Amino acid sequence: MLLRSLLRSLVIPAVLALAPSLVGCVDGTGSQSDDITDVQHTDVERQSIGNCWLYAEASWVESMHLQATGEKFDISQSYWTYWHWFKQITEEQPDQIETGGFFSIAGEIILERGLITESKFVKEDATSEMSGRQSVALAKMNQELQTGRLKDYASRSDRALVRKVMDEAWQLTSTVKGQMTKVFGKDYSKTFDNSSTITTKGTSVIAPRDFKVRYTERLTNPNQPTMKDTTLDVAIDEWVEANYPSYGGDSSKRNFQIRVQKALHDAQPVVITWDVDFNAMEGYDPVLQGSFNLTTLKNAGKPGRQGGHMTVLEDYEADTVEYGTLKAGVTLDPTNATDKKKLDAALLPSTKVKFFRIKNSWGALRDDRASAPGFPGYHDLYMDYLNGPIAWCPDAADPKSNASCTGKSTPFEAVVLPPGY
Repeated sequence: MLLRSLLRSLVIPAVLALAPSLVGCVDGTGSQSDDITDVQHTDVERQSIGNCWLYAEASWVESMHLQATGEKFDISQSYWTYWHWFKQITEEQPDQIETGGFFSIAGEIILERGLITESKFVKEDATSEMSGRQSVALAKMNQELQTGRLKDYASRSDRALVRKVMDEAWQLTSTVKGQMTKVFGKDYSKTFDNSSTITTKGTSVIAPRDFKVRYTERLTNPNQPTMKDTTLDVAIDEWVEANYPSYGGDSSKRNFQIRVQKALHDAQPVVITWDVDFNAMEGYDPVLQGSFNLTTLKNAGKPGRQGGHMTVLEDYEADTVEYGTLKAGVTLDPTNATDKKKLDAALLPSTKVKFFRIKNSWGALRDDRASAPGFPGYHDLYMDYLNGPIAWCPDAADPKSNASCTGKSTPFEAVVLPPGY
């Protein structure tokens, strides 16, 4: 892989449109061994509903925990999804569950409800790449909201009733329900951020203040990353979202890319939000296989299924003036003098990033989802695609046409970076 630090760091049937501040996640889902990654990642998983943002959050947390402890902690995305729906129903009174979300919303869920392993919340999630329970629960909850026990304001305001309906929809065991009552109370009124008496003793729930993570920061020394061992609640507070300068000049875009590259050089699990057009995904050309690029989109002749997506970065490939192409998947060791010069060259303004490689939540081995060669579950996002602009009409009926798709998008939206980057 191109990067190594001195310090060491969907299947949804339809594309969901972006709501303000929400990522409605598109379909896409694998396992990846650690020996070919420099950002320490856990196995690829496959979403079954539009909650890619929670899968990205889990990858981010699992990577930082792996750096801190060497432990592969398999976070339950179903647990966070449960809490997302509970808060949504009791506070927003929706007629239908909104599965989309964002990094900050995921952080709020963690700060309030902590985390748990897959095997302790929905046992079968731990032995399957994709959670079938999530899609079953979603269908059941939407029925309850539209024609069932939660069809009006009064019922949705009854926290005990909402909990009862959700527990049934998720088919939670008596053990799980008992532990959640013990930690959060019968009506879930206690949270980690509002109660000084809350305890997880005797349960599988973990408070964010008790979950170890490690990442680098550049606030202490902008020119040298400093390793930080801390807890998840601190990481949520310190990592910052940065928006890609879609309307800026080439220099502002290049400066932004350098910030991202520095974090990847320090092996940090940078979260990226981007727009998907499936007609830009290459499934045949061996050079572009598994990538999103403008050539493939132009060859398609029209937009495809579209929607917002959130994933975690793994690597990149770049063309340098002095050393030519620095290839993704080829390790450069900064303790080696020549490799150190190549890594420094990668950060020069004259260097052209060709693509960023992402760990995705679309699964590893799918006939309908080509991956980066040798990296099942990983995809390459070419800068020509990320910079766009591309025709954008996620709500238009399929098949779309260029004539009917009058909106525009710069697919590269934002990243979440460690402090000081």
